[in-house]
Amino acid sequence: MKITSMRLYADILASAARNGWDYTPDAIVSGSKRHFDEMKLQLIAAGYEIVPVGPRPHCPSLEKLASD
Repeated sequence: MKITSMRLYADILASAARNGWDYTPDAIVSGSKRHFDEMKLQLIAAGYEIVPVGPRPHCPSLEKLASD
């Protein structure tokens, strides 16, 4: 989801640049974070569950199914 948000925000920035808008690096970082947070809230409101990226929890029953 983070990558998708970054790609969408990059498209927004590119469009703004074509229209002559100029942002400071701090404004870009702040806007990127805000875009990600708003996108996440919209997806949650639509019924999606946002899960963090990282190691998967240990689940012995799934490991047994995978080995069968």
